[in-house]
Amino acid sequence: MKATLQEGLSYEFKFRVPETKTVPQLFPEAPEFQQMPEVFATGFMVGLCEWACIQAVNPHLDWPREQTVGTHVNLSHLAATRRG
Repeated sequence: MKATLQEGLSYEFKFRVPETKTVPQLFPEAPEFQQMPEVFATGFMVGLCEWACIQAVNPHLDWPREQTVGTHVNLSHLAATRRG
């Protein structure tokens, strides 16, 4: 780990929601999900947050020899987000 990795790091990540990241796509074998609206799935949002965190810290690591993984998630998905 490089000395540049410090507490308080901030990072901005933008992502346009495609059809493949909507609730019906989360578990295609689950009939209950198939009947739900095509909005951004919270399950995919967790992965998106992981992706953003990886990109935020990678410049401060000797990637790929050094890596980080999430161990706790505390998120609020406050409103449905349509694709696009």
